[in-house]
Amino acid sequence: MAGLAEREGLAGAWVDARPFRAQLRYLMASGSLSVADVAAVAGISPRLADRLLNGRDGRPLRRISPDTARRLIQISDQQVRALRRIMVPAAPARLQLQRLRCAGWDDLLIAERVHVAAPELVELAAGADTCSLLLTIRLTVAARTEDSDRCRRGAAWLPDEVTRIAG
Repeated sequence: MAGLAEREGLAGAWVDARPFRAQLRYLMASGSLSVADVAAVAGISPRLADRLLNGRDGRPLRRISPDTARRLIQISDQQVRALRRIMVPAAPARLQLQRLRCAGWDDLLIAERVHVAAPELVELAAGADTCSLLLTIRLTVAARTEDSDRCRRGAAWLPDEVTRIAG
């Protein structure tokens, strides 16, 4: 006889968070990545990844969605270690760098935030053709964080800022 969850179509709706918390920690350690870096690679929100890692209000997260679990388990330690070596077109990273600069961040603050040397950002801004996938991910995470901080403060991107970034 089927259980209540199966009869109501809820079977598999949530999975135990513990093994995926361990996977998140393992990926962070394997690639020397932040929780936000792994979240970006996995395609989950940094807030969810932080809650998985650190809990909420002093309590560990007990369950996560199957989709979140699937996204985390599909990432291997080899993939996260390769992020520094995989070279990608620099244009997307340059766009994120410009967004951060337009938001008032200087190169030293950006470099500190994304854990790179400032000359790497100067080279990117000067028109480098390629950069590491990790740099693109970290700049994207920083720009998204800036965007969400602006939204919380009630300050949206102004149209002239968007035009300046896109141009």
